[in-house]
Amino acid sequence: MKYYILCAMLVMGAFQAINAEAPGQLFNWGLWWSGSWEENRVLANRGEFRLGFTPAALLLRGQGLDKRPLDFSVSPPWADEKSKAVSSLGAGLYHKSTGSRMLYGVLDEWGLSARIRSPWIRGAPFAESHKPLMADLKTVTSSTKEAEAYLYASSPWLDFADTSWRGFASVQTRVSEFKPDIAGGLEALFDRNTQLLLEGFFTESTLPKKKSSSWFSDPPALPERDFRLYGIGALFNAQYWSVSSDWAYSQTFAWGSGIYGNAGVLIRPPFGDNKGKAGPWSLSLAADGANSRFIGRDGTSPGEGFRTAGKIEYRGQGSSLFRINTTLRCPGMGQSFNRSSSGLYYRLPALSKKKEAEGSAFPLRLTRVSLEAERNAANPEKILDGIDAAVGLSLRLPAIIGSPLGINLSGQVKGLCAADPPDNPPSPYPLPQHEYLFDSAKASCEITLSPGIFQFRTKWGYSVSAKKDGQWDASLSAAMRFKHGRLSVKIASPEFPDEWNCTLSWRVEKK
Repeated sequence: MKYYILCAMLVMGAFQAINAEAPGQLFNWGLWWSGSWEENRVLANRGEFRLGFTPAALLLRGQGLDKRPLDFSVSPPWADEKSKAVSSLGAGLYHKSTGSRMLYGVLDEWGLSARIRSPWIRGAPFAESHKPLMADLKTVTSSTKEAEAYLYASSPWLDFADTSWRGFASVQTRVSEFKPDIAGGLEALFDRNTQLLLEGFFTESTLPKKKSSSWFSDPPALPERDFRLYGIGALFNAQYWSVSSDWAYSQTFAWGSGIYGNAGVLIRPPFGDNKGKAGPWSLSLAADGANSRFIGRDGTSPGEGFRTAGKIEYRGQGSSLFRINTTLRCPGMGQSFNRSSSGLYYRLPALSKKKEAEGSAFPLRLTRVSLEAERNAANPEKILDGIDAAVGLSLRLPAIIGSPLGINLSGQVKGLCAADPPDNPPSPYPLPQHEYLFDSAKASCEITLSPGIFQFRTKWGYSVSAKKDGQWDASLSAAMRFKHGRLSVKIASPEFPDEWNCTLSWRVEKK
């Protein structure tokens, strides 16, 4: 049992040398094997086999995931694998043209069901981030999720009154207990620039008992209780604007009812001579909130809160991007904001092929720059502010090297301060209103060189905090990319120069 994954993966690796099948064939197939081993710690593997039936647009997919301790400093190296190993098998049958699928295994999900699972650990609900409801096999090992069965069925696109329509529905359930989550919806395409998406979701289950860690814990000790969750979502995309919204309503015995909702707006005005297309500028606004009795998709309470966010972007020529964004959060609707995260990012236009071939550009050029500022004033007596900055550079080397040198510099500083009396609440942004105490700081420099099929990378950093002495960290890595995969080795020292470890990573594939 200890070696079944390794043997299987070696067999899969042997197939990678086989060339792709000829076009027009009845079947097509693919293999994938990726993994890593960190010295004296963990061995992780992921293997996949895909078999496609071309005339019916069907794809059969089988997957195995495994993560276990493998420490050669002890004997035997796998002594405690029974208690710490995580393994899972998955399989799926897909219909490519409609997206319909049948799945079994540990699943990843996105769209409406994911957004109402635990909203505060996800980004702001911007309209451009709104994804249709869907699930697929998880590609990393998970010790907390159990295997599920999933059926998603979608109709083909049907034309009616100059509009294309499709309907879809899904059922998802844990294998250990049949209590299905049911979802479905409609999607309409009025033209190539106008889309309407409507979705619905329902689940019910029995939540386990919840013990109390103290007399006044929140939530308190609760018995087994029935739980129901209803969700609806909508997205409308037009040529120059988009709107999206999700709403969820939970009913939980002995706890109460709760609501979560979000809304997002995206505006892309047709500035300039764009020949009827959206311009390079865009404005995004979003907000979401939940009350204290809302229970999420995972059966836990995410807590009361309200969040609002805004973002301005400019997408220019040469893949350039300029972005200003901010997010504000408070404990609940109508309360003062006490947390924020804001940023500025600029990616410069890529060097034109003509200048790159002529070598007429200055050897050292700026590729990107970013600045982020955060404040957490949930506790006014211990406000944590932080500033992060990063700069990307590219240094052109002699033509014999064939690759520029990438340089990434980054730094972070955090400080603590305390607010004045309650009648003078702190600003939600990290403004210098109060006297600061140093908390921590870190800086790093990463250098990358990618000549031909090789890639070399080194990173050096230094961190210091108010409670600890300064500490260096370092890493060196080398990778080789080839037609059917990648092989890399990394040597890292989290506490330079006293501690070192080595990590091997590999990926072998045939598409």
